[in-house]
Amino acid sequence: MHPLPKPVKGVFARWGRRGGQTRARRLSPLRRSTIAAQAARARWRGTEAEHSLPSVRLVAANWEDPVYLEEVLAEGLLADWRTLYQRIADYPFGATAEALARVLVAQAIYGATPLWKGILRHLQEGGR
Repeated sequence: MHPLPKPVKGVFARWGRRGGQTRARRLSPLRRSTIAAQAARARWRGTEAEHSLPSVRLVAANWEDPVYLEEVLAEGLLADWRTLYQRIADYPFGATAEALARVLVAQAIYGATPLWKGILRHLQEGGR
């Protein structure tokens, strides 16, 4: 296959930009934000930040601290949510579950509060 001449490459580049701009206009702001977040995660994949939530307000992670759990629900990564789920699944009435229950009553975190209320209720009723 022969390399393309520069004028042809330029035409294709302009078409690509135009197509990307058209697609961006058609997407909702939420979808554009989601795509940007996925791209950022892909760029930073494999770094230390992906494995644990760096606490903004606390020196160290403490799964029994409602402040930390609030951060996990609002800003945490999927890995943080998995860890939280596993801790509650292992001890549905333990200190982590009690702290989570307090956070869920006190805070309304969009999307996370109803989800985690259902998960906590399910696990405490004996489900897994």
